[in-house]
Amino acid sequence: MAKSPARAAIYTRISDDKEGKELGVARQEADCRELAKAEGLAITEVYTDNDISASRSSRKPRPEWTRMLDDAEAGKFDVILAYSTSRLTRRPREREDIIELAEDFGIGLMTHVSGRPDLTTADGQASFRFGGTVDTSEADRTAERARRKQLELAQAGRHNGPRPFGWDIVGTKADQRLVINQAEAAVLRELVKRVLAGEGLWKLVNDLNARGIPTSTGKQWQTQVLRRVLLRDRNHGMRSHKPLGKNGKPTGKVELYKGQWEPIIDRETHDRVLATLTDPSRRTNNRGTEAKYLLTSLARCGECDRFVVGTNEFTYEVKGTLKNDGTRGPSRTRTYPHAYQCPHAGCQKVQRRMADVDEHVERVVVGVLEREGVRLLGGDEFAAEQARERIEALEAKLALTADQFADDVITGEQLKRITERLRPQLAAERARLSSAQPEASLAEYTGPDVARAWEAADVETKKRLIRLLGMTITIKRVGAGNGRGYDPDSVSITWP
Repeated sequence: MAKSPARAAIYTRISDDKEGKELGVARQEADCRELAKAEGLAITEVYTDNDISASRSSRKPRPEWTRMLDDAEAGKFDVILAYSTSRLTRRPREREDIIELAEDFGIGLMTHVSGRPDLTTADGQASFRFGGTVDTSEADRTAERARRKQLELAQAGRHNGPRPFGWDIVGTKADQRLVINQAEAAVLRELVKRVLAGEGLWKLVNDLNARGIPTSTGKQWQTQVLRRVLLRDRNHGMRSHKPLGKNGKPTGKVELYKGQWEPIIDRETHDRVLATLTDPSRRTNNRGTEAKYLLTSLARCGECDRFVVGTNEFTYEVKGTLKNDGTRGPSRTRTYPHAYQCPHAGCQKVQRRMADVDEHVERVVVGVLEREGVRLLGGDEFAAEQARERIEALEAKLALTADQFADDVITGEQLKRITERLRPQLAAERARLSSAQPEASLAEYTGPDVARAWEAADVETKKRLIRLLGMTITIKRVGAGNGRGYDPDSVSITWP
């Protein structure tokens, strides 16, 4: 009876598959199959780790490598075929795994270009280990050169990587540079303004996707992707660089270098975006849904000082009392309205009807905005009042002058001279009023029309205004039997 051919497993790997077509590992497999044919081996399995480094600096797992070792110990093949020992592994520890397979399970090793190491002898094992040391050193040198090259690119302010949103890549290699994509730059500036105006990232993402505006890679937006785009230093013309450690992970301090491209926004605006998106008190909503309850994650429990949450209204049926004859009395329906409650284990001692608390808080907020909105939202109340008075006086003078001209008290020439003097003064005072007011997106929430603006605002905008006012809202615990009527003193509201 003819002897069955030895069973062989092929292992292929490549560190960097830029095109994602697996051409490198396909060529390795073809060479290994030729080797198996020449040696009379029967291929039982092919193990492939594509686009995964085998150097000791890589922390990315190699699932097929692990599966191959397990199958070898299970006796599923007799020989491992690889294009070269460096394609197999560059890690000294993993070379010991191969030696142990040879010693404990009789697994052989053949390669297309590195020969057939004899792992059954001390000399063969030493040669195999020495080859691993050379491969490891070469991998370390390659990583070192790559780190140095990244630093040189950063110091020169050159872009490295795929096309970023807001710019186009023109030129190749040493002549490659970024040129502003005007359409995307306009979108980026719009997004910056809307973030600074208080809009949530989820709302911006939904809007971008609804308008059919893709990312630079042609995909739909997600909140974390948009957040990274808005926070990058490239937007204000700087190239950031964080050195890679020997373990392949970023380490140390981020350094900034002047980029070889025109900025889309200025540094001051970027700093405001950075402060807004990294504010620890900012509660982001990544679910893509609109905020529902005004005081969720805003008001605090009066017992444990942690945030309360809003609860849904629910209704359930209470069955009637069971009678002696086995029948039940009439059922009744009990409804629990929306409420704010403390959800935290060990407390859960505060619960209050949402409608009562919201009405109380909103009444206080509107009153504060009417009286102190300009100051609390970042304006100069004294300067704004002076500008209003001056505007009122100048407009009165212009109206009087127009009446005098109509009554033939002054001539057309006199009207023209007076108007030419007063109108620049009026424009200057209006500009002064504008600069003394909070940012444009907040201006409508100051003065006598606040109530109407507040009523029209969505929940997210209202929550933002409460935070901007610096309000601390605490819902206190009430005693037994005091929950039916609402006591305004049971909710504390303070502000600067």
